[in-house]
Amino acid sequence: MQPSKPNRISIKNGQVFAAGQGFAQRDVFIENDAIVAVGTAPAHFDAQEVIDATGQLVLPGLIDLSAFLAEPGYGHKGNIASETKAASRSGITTLCCTPDTKPVIDSPAVANLIKEKNRAAGHCHVLPIGALTQNLEGEQLANMYGLKDAGCIALSNLLRPMANARVARQCFRYAATYDILVFINAQDYALADGGCMHEGATSTRMGLSGIPESAETLAIAQYLLLIEDTGVKAHFSQITTARGLQMIREARQRGLKVSADVALANLCFQASDVNGYNSMMHVQPPLRSEADRAALLAGVNEGLLAICSHHRPHEVAAKMAPFAASESGMSTLDTFSAVIFTLIARGDLQRDAAIAAVTSLPAAILGLEAGAVNNGGSADICIFNPEEKWQVSAQDLQSKGKNNPWLGDTLSGRVSHTLCAGRLVYSR
Repeated sequence: MQPSKPNRISIKNGQVFAAGQGFAQRDVFIENDAIVAVGTAPAHFDAQEVIDATGQLVLPGLIDLSAFLAEPGYGHKGNIASETKAASRSGITTLCCTPDTKPVIDSPAVANLIKEKNRAAGHCHVLPIGALTQNLEGEQLANMYGLKDAGCIALSNLLRPMANARVARQCFRYAATYDILVFINAQDYALADGGCMHEGATSTRMGLSGIPESAETLAIAQYLLLIEDTGVKAHFSQITTARGLQMIREARQRGLKVSADVALANLCFQASDVNGYNSMMHVQPPLRSEADRAALLAGVNEGLLAICSHHRPHEVAAKMAPFAASESGMSTLDTFSAVIFTLIARGDLQRDAAIAAVTSLPAAILGLEAGAVNNGGSADICIFNPEEKWQVSAQDLQSKGKNNPWLGDTLSGRVSHTLCAGRLVYSR
């Protein structure tokens, strides 16, 4: 994404974040799509626009590892323009979109269509995640090299089942040969089949079919063996359990090339929040126990877990059915950064670790140079006011999906400006 014309912007008096170093007051100078200096202005630098960031945090643009943009195929739920506009309101400048569109992102043509649509929208960088198997059916390998060549940042089969372990092994071997990153959503299909929430006291009391913890841990164990066997670079997306997190931690200690993230919802809510058959809390993978939530928060704080939005916008009718029949997912992009800073304000997350979990850590997972405010780096920047409190209303949402569970809540902190490739794509 390139600026349409030459531009020079200075960001003054802000607290600039550097991973591992915390914050320090510095000025940032941008020319076209690059940061040309941090601290002292270059000689003869004449800013066309000055942003006063006094009292605010100057962060690298946030990177979201998983969001459903609903285009092509689901225009009643959202589109690339609406959902990336929502992302820019949260300071997200790079977003990985999932392959479960219609048609599925299993061909270079669909990947190229998404990139063309995003160039027209222009709110953030969109990196397609391609399908690991044809039509996500788990039987035949997709055109994996062609998808990588078309710009897919990774490949995934999401929560769709593989026909068998042999197909998964073939996919991993091919991906390892061509250095393709594989995203894994670990859930044993047979154990999860028919379940709509975490298996436990709440599901039993409410008479809802549950998904046991072992649905995740059994799948992780199998995938880790295949990762070790093939040498593929793998990322576990949307981990939900303390035991699953521990298995990934141990695998990393053994030298496996694995990483992981957690969906924002699993840091905020637990299975008991389903009480009253609240369909807003119907998500897949499911919300787990409070002990699992605490372990996932600790995983972020230790630098092991990135945080993704797991954004899935829905029309009102999709959440009006009985809980088990409602469509799973939350619309999270509009409030993504504010919810994270609300968790920081509550003491659940450590500030620097949480920021790294949506900037430098996902950048490292994806092999990007983004995720830092550095001289010579890309001018993808989020300016955030941590002191502003605001109440979320439906009118605030840019996403077409109104299934946002924080509607009516007061959140701590708000984005004031977002710059993507040196262009101001949002200011309030």
